Amino acid sequence: MAPRTVEEATAVDRAVGTVLNDAGVAVNSPIRAALVHDSEVHDGMVSVCDPDGRSVSLKERLAQMRKDARYKDEFPKQVAAPPSRPPAATPAGAILTPTREQFAEISSGKAVVR
Repeated sequence: MAPRTVEEATAVDRAVGTVLNDAGVAVNSPIRAALVHDSEVHDGMVSVCDPDGRSVSLKERLAQMRKDARYKDEFPKQVAAPPSRPPAATPAGAILTPTREQFAEISSGKAVVR
């Protein structure tokens, strides 16, 4: 790998930091060192080579690393979403908004509001 210019090193550091922050990975994680080491800058875009030698985005490589046993513990644990609650029933005595049909019934005297 050829040495990076200051601009390239800054671009790589920012891109890797952003991807790790979005994934919730610690700043001092070994994943950061691996991504920074393997990253390349082409036309201002930061990419990284995966184990198969393909050039992939940092997000794609991070998804691959999530499945890798070496890096699996570096990612935050996925917590299940809490079960959703059924909608609350309308409490007795609550103010309800009448519909057009109900206004017609009330004004004609068919329905009585208490």
